[in-house]
Amino acid sequence: MSLGVIVTALVLSFGLGVLKGIMDYKLSRTKWNFFGNWTTWLFQSLPDFLILLLIQWYVIRYLPFIRFFSTEEWYSFLLPAVLVSIYPTMYIARITSASIADQDGKMYIMVARAKGLTQRLIFYKHVFYNSFGTILTHLSSLFVYVLSNLLMVEYFMNFPGAAYRLFLAIDYSVHLGTGPNYEPGVIIGIAFCFMIMVLIVQWISLAARRHFEAR
Repeated sequence: MSLGVIVTALVLSFGLGVLKGIMDYKLSRTKWNFFGNWTTWLFQSLPDFLILLLIQWYVIRYLPFIRFFSTEEWYSFLLPAVLVSIYPTMYIARITSASIADQDGKMYIMVARAKGLTQRLIFYKHVFYNSFGTILTHLSSLFVYVLSNLLMVEYFMNFPGAAYRLFLAIDYSVHLGTGPNYEPGVIIGIAFCFMIMVLIVQWISLAARRHFEAR
C-alpha cells in the first residue's frame, strides 16, 4: 500500500515543485513576491508534523465527508500522498527557482534576445531546459524526503503501509530498549526494498540528467 503513496507523492512533489519554483522566480521581482519565495520559505520553516496535524484537524472538523482514517475508499492513497509531498514540493521549488535564477545574465540569453526571440520562448526553450538538468540531480534527495515523511504520515493516519510496519517491527522503547516483538527479518526486508527504490530513482535521475544536459 505504501508503493502507491510513494509513487504518487514523488510525481506530485516533483511536478508541483517545478511549477512552484517557476512561479517563485517570476514573482521574485514583483510586489507579489510574498506568494512566491516567501510561501516556500514559510512551509519549509514549519515542522512537518505541525503541518500534518493542522491539516488533519481541519479535515476532521470541517470536511467530515472525507474519511481521513479509512483505507477502504478508492482515494485512500491520495490523501497520504498529498501530505507526504508537502515538504518535498517546497524543496524542489527552492531548487528550481535558484537554478533558473542562476541562468540570468548568461551570454546565450543575450544572444537569443538579440535575435528577437520572445521572452516566453527564451525561458521555456533555453533557460528552463538548461536548468532542468540541475533540478534532476536532486531527484534522489527528493525521494529520501518522501521516504522520511512516509513514516510520520502513516503513523498519524494509522495507514497500514510498509513504513508503519517497519516501525512496529523495531518495537523500541526508551525505557525498555528492544521489546519482545522485535522482528529483524521484517526490518531488513523492508529496508532492503526502500534501498532498491532509492537506487532505481538514482538511475532515473542520472539518465534524465544526461538527456537534459545544458546546451
